[in-house]
Amino acid sequence: MSNNPTVKKILILAANPKNTVRLRLDQEVRDIEEGLQLAAQRDKFSLQQKWAVRSRDISRAVLDFRPNIIHFSGHGSETEGLSFEDENGKEKFVTAEALGGFFQLFAKDVECVLLNACYSEVQADAIAQHIDYVIGMNQAIADKAALEFSVGFYDALARYEEQYDGDSAIEFAFKVACSSISLAGVLGASIPVLIKNSNPKPKDTTNLRRMNPAIKHYSGKLKMKVCQNLIQDWQGLADYFEIPLEQRASFEAGRQPYRIWEWLEQRSRLGELEVALSDIGRDDLVKELKKN
Repeated sequence: MSNNPTVKKILILAANPKNTVRLRLDQEVRDIEEGLQLAAQRDKFSLQQKWAVRSRDISRAVLDFRPNIIHFSGHGSETEGLSFEDENGKEKFVTAEALGGFFQLFAKDVECVLLNACYSEVQADAIAQHIDYVIGMNQAIADKAALEFSVGFYDALARYEEQYDGDSAIEFAFKVACSSISLAGVLGASIPVLIKNSNPKPKDTTNLRRMNPAIKHYSGKLKMKVCQNLIQDWQGLADYFEIPLEQRASFEAGRQPYRIWEWLEQRSRLGELEVALSDIGRDDLVKELKKN
């Protein structure tokens, strides 16, 4: 294990429980490793892999390796968490709450967490309360797209040049990785989501660009009233939530506010709606929501 502070340590945690769909995790990790080895700056990165990971293996691996980047490859569930293995090799979920609490302990060293798993945006939101950059998936992602994203991300990270590429290394690598999915001719370039803590270390969880608020429920009547009054302002709301352009294009004319509402419901993010409406100057609708 390298103790050189200029070396970025990458820890890959892979889990594919025997009662889940088979994934090409071995190819993903092999291609990531190959890309790092071919880079001129390969000496600036150290890669460690852990396979068939159980929940107890997570803390052991992080404590032993003290990584700067943690990459999870496997399955995820929007409501249950990330899928690891139990003692018998079967699926065992670790919740978003548990993951958030765990990463809070290692916020000093960990710069980025990449969750290459379906429906991992909720878990990414929880982790982003403590880590500067977290990447998750906002829906199911095909195996090929997931592989192309991972390989593209580390290829770009290992070849980042500040004077040419701008942004931060993580943001640049994320953009290249999303583009890599499209270049490979597969769908899914809008599925990866980068959540950036707008007030990096020391942490202030009130200043996240994205948050995981308490779940809100509104009546159907209230939903209709608010949406009917957002026909002219739905673009501003979509911009606030950073809804991908290709997804907006699928919204039917005149129904866009309803689709945004449903988009928020699916991600348990309706709790952010009041702040968003205030941000786009619709305090009149904020008052309506507060009456709920």
